Amino acid sequence: MLNNHSHFALLAHYLKSNEKLNWVLATIVNKEGSSYRSPGAIMLVNDLGQSYGLVSGGCLEANIVLHAKKVFESQQANYVEYDMREEDGYAAELGVGCKGKIGVLLQFLTPKHQVILANVYQRMHDGQASYLAHTYLTEPSEKHLLSDLSAYNDKGKLIATTSQQQLNLTDDAFSGVTTNERTHWVCSLAKTSCSITKISAPINLWVFGGGSDAAPLVSMAAQMGWRVTIVDHRSSYARSSSFKHAENILKVHPKDFVQFELFSQIDAAVLMTHNLNLDAAWLTLLHEKNVGQFIGLLGPLERRGNVENLSNITDENWLSQRVNGPVGLDIGGDLPESIALSILAQCHSVLHNRNGAPLSGKFINS
Repeated sequence: MLNNHSHFALLAHYLKSNEKLNWVLATIVNKEGSSYRSPGAIMLVNDLGQSYGLVSGGCLEANIVLHAKKVFESQQANYVEYDMREEDGYAAELGVGCKGKIGVLLQFLTPKHQVILANVYQRMHDGQASYLAHTYLTEPSEKHLLSDLSAYNDKGKLIATTSQQQLNLTDDAFSGVTTNERTHWVCSLAKTSCSITKISAPINLWVFGGGSDAAPLVSMAAQMGWRVTIVDHRSSYARSSSFKHAENILKVHPKDFVQFELFSQIDAAVLMTHNLNLDAAWLTLLHEKNVGQFIGLLGPLERRGNVENLSNITDENWLSQRVNGPVGLDIGGDLPESIALSILAQCHSVLHNRNGAPLSGKFINS
């Protein structure tokens, strides 16, 4: 996976090298106001001083590495606050543009932490979400609790914990996270404050059609930390040399496809075989299995009608809610890279429940 900042990529790197090095995990556990990264963002630092991931836009990482050195020495967790609202503070010295405050918890990772993170990584690989719980504020006498890490499934059931006494999270704590698809919640338990963060599986994108125009789409998606599968049965298509960043390449015709258990993890699909019958056949299978929040169909509106007619899908509601064709946002350009950017921008906005409008609220060229 061509990504350096996603939970999936960071945990994969840690689990591959944890036996050779000691590690500190830095996690944003709360924030107030504006910040570059949100609660749940992580950064890993090893005892060689190497760091992976970001908890800011790059302005705080060097200071976090310094704090990590102290954690290595004591092997005790430490909670650090960065208040970018202070006019004469650390943020002003760096010229940080965000005017908010974030709290970062640094934990020395032990074999018990490794078990938890391996569990979370496996769940992400299987397309499942998890929740990580950190205690970040306690009484001075209870500071050892800052080292605790607990993982829960999406129903609030404990998966694994480093704590000798199970953290008693109430149903209300988890409903606070899951209601309205919230990804973070802070709750108070006695004299402690606890951060609960949802860790989602990486987006699973399937690209049907392994022509040369699909290569930038796959590369860009992998750069964002998405897991990409290419499907194309044709001998001169979907060559591994052209799709080095694809996680899977399936050489199979739609009529011979039987690995439907793999379909269950599809979040998005793009149909770009440049063949009406193949696109229609794959669309039919996607409809039968009712997968993919986003299905992109390459080509003009007339071609979309032809593909839908050939698919014999009569569920107009499904077609209107899932199929996006012509796929992409109107950003101009006709090169494969521009088309890939256009497709992924629309797909990203749909999967994150956004409208794709400019953040400024206006179009510069209007």
